[in-house]
Amino acid sequence: MIQSLKRKIKLMALTVSSVLLLAACSAAPSADVNYYRLPHLNQPSTGYCDGQARQIAIDAGIGRDGVMVQETELLMVEARNNRWVGGLASQLQNSLQRQLTDRCEHRLQVSLMQFYGNTQGEAVVAGYWHFNDGSKAGLRGAFEQRVSLNNDGYAGLVRALDRAWLKSLTNIEQQIKN
Repeated sequence: MIQSLKRKIKLMALTVSSVLLLAACSAAPSADVNYYRLPHLNQPSTGYCDGQARQIAIDAGIGRDGVMVQETELLMVEARNNRWVGGLASQLQNSLQRQLTDRCEHRLQVSLMQFYGNTQGEAVVAGYWHFNDGSKAGLRGAFEQRVSLNNDGYAGLVRALDRAWLKSLTNIEQQIKN
């Protein structure tokens, strides 16, 4: 009787192990995660302001790790498998310090309120800025760029966001110079 019970337990264990092995082999592979960097950060920089002189604040809704897409008027979706390498805030801070290098002795604060793609095929970048030039009020302004995607997919969106961000920085720089 004990031998019969032992055989049944062994057979059951073998059956369970086989089922688990088959389930593991047939399971869909986990999706690969793609990490994106704003393309202009791959280029050499001609100057650099320190982090105290150039600061960025990012709205909590866009400062996440995943690339954001607005699917409807109300629904924003964060990509699970398409992420910002090192975080979006870090990339934008680095960019701000590299791109706006005139008058580093004065503080520029940029607040980014929108940085996402939408289902109309646009990259949207918007926010406001304050440049403390030593005067009582300083200089202030707002910016908004909507750039059409040249290519579909997340890589196309990242390139369009990069162009929109650089256009925004160029506009800020021109307003500061004038």
